[in-house]
Amino acid sequence: MIFMGKVSTRKRGKTWQYYFQLASVNGTRKWKTGSGYRTKAEAQATGTKALAEYNSTGIAFKVSEQSVADYFDYWMEHYVEQELAETTVNTYKKRIRLYIKPYIGSYKLKNVQGETLRNFLAELHRTGMSRNTLTCIKGMLTSAFGYATVQAKFISVDPSYKLTLPNKRKDSEVGTRKENHIFVEEDMWNAIIERFPEGHPSHLALMLGYYCGLRLGEVYGLTWDCVDFENKTITINKQMQEPSGCGKWLLYVPKYDSSRTVTVGNNVLALLKRTLEFQLTDKETCGEYYQENYMNYDEETHSLLSLNDLRPVHFVNAKQGGLLAHPRNMQHTSRSIHGKAKNCTLISEEWDFHSLRHTHATILYEAGVPMPLIQKRLGHINIQTTKRYTDHVTKKMLSMLDEVINGDNIDNNLE
Repeated sequence: MIFMGKVSTRKRGKTWQYYFQLASVNGTRKWKTGSGYRTKAEAQATGTKALAEYNSTGIAFKVSEQSVADYFDYWMEHYVEQELAETTVNTYKKRIRLYIKPYIGSYKLKNVQGETLRNFLAELHRTGMSRNTLTCIKGMLTSAFGYATVQAKFISVDPSYKLTLPNKRKDSEVGTRKENHIFVEEDMWNAIIERFPEGHPSHLALMLGYYCGLRLGEVYGLTWDCVDFENKTITINKQMQEPSGCGKWLLYVPKYDSSRTVTVGNNVLALLKRTLEFQLTDKETCGEYYQENYMNYDEETHSLLSLNDLRPVHFVNAKQGGLLAHPRNMQHTSRSIHGKAKNCTLISEEWDFHSLRHTHATILYEAGVPMPLIQKRLGHINIQTTKRYTDHVTKKMLSMLDEVINGDNIDNNLE
């Protein structure tokens, strides 16, 4: 007789099998079995472990024979694609393809140990991978193996538990790549604005980055209904992105769901008013040839709209004739600043659009704006990120240091 709660074994050909009774369903007895074990002791030990798991959760643990590569495909389909933003999904797909599968994809999921993952991250560090990318991959490992342990029940022990990044002070073989963004000094900013004056398609985007700290996708996702001229604010509630392989520009909520309303200075507000007036005049001049942009997706029902229900979208950044302006337009601007575009002298080799966001944060910090207010304005979820944005040594700071060092009261100050 077999008693519920007891693990039994039997030989099946040349291998051993364990089995135990599960809770009955509608009066019908259910069984959990596991086969293919070389010895009776191995079958008994595995069955005992499975029974303990079942008694604590009601779900019989099943050792997964699948590879890490196959499991990450499963994780992407059952969790990532269901729960995370499309831009994150595409980032994860790329990093699984380029790093996770080539390094540990051939391992059996059940055989992965904490040391396996630590060695994997250490190897990536030795290649000079940036800290941000390393952090992202570590987060993916923690999430994926946690899901395999708790939700999917493919493994009983999470190998990513207490997984840490390699010591960043330990030298990599090629030097860790840093995703540095520079502080745009006043003379550099003046040179940029002189090259891209008002009326140039990139001018307003640059101004919004420098004076408001917007991300590139937020700049091009800004619409006129989010500009409040009376209260001198703009609301950032969407960003424009092109998912990999999509071929279309889509609107998403800002990074980290960081929707926010920020105040705008008089210079930017006046520029916005002139831009709106130009667009209205341009539309009137073009008449039926003016290109309108429409939203074909309903955010509440998550469904495509019919042609009769399309909603017009009026972007703040738009080309003449209503043509869509998008983040890729900034690539030519960057090439010009880098001195790589035809007939363009070098302004800065290190400049990128995101440096304007760092510069905006640093200027606010120099002016004494409290860090939590800067964090809120930039839409950061972590104040440590904001502190990194303000971690730039500027000419103004060096001048202040020089005044202290060479001042009359230097001896008293340093005593």
